[in-house]
Amino acid sequence: MLECAAALSALAPSVVHGFTDRRGGHSQGRYASLNFGRKWGDDPEAVRRNLEAVAGESRFDPAWLVCVRQVHGADVLRARDVGQGSEADALWCHREDGPCVVGVLTADCVPVLIADRQGEAVAAIHSGWRGTVAGVVARAVRVLAEAGVPPERLVAAIGPCIEQDAFEVGEEVAAQFDEAFVERERWPKPHVDLVGVVRAQLRGQGVPEESIERVGACTHAHPERYFSFRRDGGGIGQMMSFIGVAG
Repeated sequence: MLECAAALSALAPSVVHGFTDRRGGHSQGRYASLNFGRKWGDDPEAVRRNLEAVAGESRFDPAWLVCVRQVHGADVLRARDVGQGSEADALWCHREDGPCVVGVLTADCVPVLIADRQGEAVAAIHSGWRGTVAGVVARAVRVLAEAGVPPERLVAAIGPCIEQDAFEVGEEVAAQFDEAFVERERWPKPHVDLVGVVRAQLRGQGVPEESIERVGACTHAHPERYFSFRRDGGGIGQMMSFIGVAG
């Protein structure tokens, strides 16, 4: 049901986090079984029960969860500023905001969870290929720095997502990435290493390499474990990656 980062788990007990997979929930059919996405028509009651199960295991109140509509951009919002119709691809909160958990939904895109080692601030980031090009991860780190949390004090976890072997793209997409992260030799079309790009963006903002952890595996390669839009198309479930200050 949940995959966690060792470094994030070692922080203050008030910091809760997790990357869900698709196992152990209540959804049926193409949403089976631990789905958190509503946009493709899953039973809202099943989604609610899925959230309750994960929240119970992770020791937070489902009412604390804040999510917004993701649009594959680089906007970063503080949870307390989220309103009806808010759109962003990264959310953050601070201990002074009270109990709060921020979450993002993925089914191939790169989820990144970030926390201050002192447990003061956290962020959840959805970095699809467009968001990666736009630098949403780097922007989230800068926003936390502006809030008083320097990059060297951060711990980051990169969760389950599509990996290079499965992420075939056209030349128009490949051209938007540094060639160091584009593989052209093994396949007829280029393949992009999104995990490598995100890791480099974190390092580029000053997050120490030893503070960046990879959690989980390739979503495309493990149909029994993860949802994958690239593999299965629309009308499927989505995983949730969440982090918060729960007390």
